[in-house]
Amino acid sequence: MSKVIKWQYSDFFEPRREKLVNLLLSEIIFLKAHLKKLTLNKKMEYVKIALEKLDFLLITLKNNDTELSDEDFDKVVQIIYQIFQEIITKLDC
Repeated sequence: MSKVIKWQYSDFFEPRREKLVNLLLSEIIFLKAHLKKLTLNKKMEYVKIALEKLDFLLITLKNNDTELSDEDFDKVVQIIYQIFQEIITKLDC
């Protein structure tokens, strides 16, 4: 039964750093999949810059073995959010 509960609520048991790594990986995969669909070179460049920023965050998190505090976790999530906000505003133009 405890395995079922742990599987069902795996997000609660997963360390913050691993959550962010998984989030970054999924966002990078999402952007790379949609990068191929873009037709304008300018829009492709915006997405490539965002991918580089997300990749830098991912490498930084992977190289850091310490557990993140709530404050650091929130900061990284905010950075990821800002990167996507930047993409959205540039692609809407």
